[in-house]
Amino acid sequence: MKLNDAVRDSWNACSDDYFAMEYGQPETLNLLKADPLRAFPPAVRQTIRTIFPDLHGKRVCVPSSGDNLAAFAFSLLGADVTSCDLAERQLENAEKIAAAQGWTLRFHACDSMEMTGIPDKSFDLVYTSNGVNTWISDLTSMYRQFYRILKHGGVYLFFDTHPFNRPFDDETNILQVKKHYDDTRGNDWRVQDLFGSLLQSGFTVTQMNEFSADRDTLGAAWWEPEEWDEKSDWHKNPYAALPQWISFCAEKRTAQNTAENACRPAE
Repeated sequence: MKLNDAVRDSWNACSDDYFAMEYGQPETLNLLKADPLRAFPPAVRQTIRTIFPDLHGKRVCVPSSGDNLAAFAFSLLGADVTSCDLAERQLENAEKIAAAQGWTLRFHACDSMEMTGIPDKSFDLVYTSNGVNTWISDLTSMYRQFYRILKHGGVYLFFDTHPFNRPFDDETNILQVKKHYDDTRGNDWRVQDLFGSLLQSGFTVTQMNEFSADRDTLGAAWWEPEEWDEKSDWHKNPYAALPQWISFCAEKRTAQNTAENACRPAE
């Protein structure tokens, strides 16, 4: 069995329980409908506003969509959304929620490193969120696919766990090293891996942000609610002095593009 087959089978097996946990209570959907931008950390929200002040009429692809929180948010913001995931059951559960809410999204099963069935130059924005990279064994292959499916001038935006966190044990309030930063086993990518793979894929990186977790971002809680005040205070927990998240904005540029057009709205 190939690794990706095992990943797909694992997520298909746990998907029903996963969605029941994420959406078993109406609170998450109610908060999302009240403010779709809460699906993104504040730094990412600002980048989205900069790229697309108005998402109506824009085509957005969300590969490795998982809980589909970002896909739902983009749809609520007016975008034409295609949600992709390796695990078919994840998409089936997300489609049930969308149908019950009256939301119109496209759902397509494919590997993010292949994006089979997704046509070239068809999206204004490709977006992936936290947790995606750890499932990816070849970042450059994935980014090249994202580059392929974007229109010229289109943007790839993602945020994920900051690699600086990977060497440390976050279970204690003592800053304790558990592995070397250069140990990328388990797809624990370094900053240079993220940045270099984007460049190798043809992207122009136009923005990078490093930031701390935000307790009000839906689906991206770093600590349990009852732990937040103590765990997020770096005077009490040195681990909190590290940035929890990292985001990159990268553009598919044509020869005529210039540096001052960084992260401009796609045409």
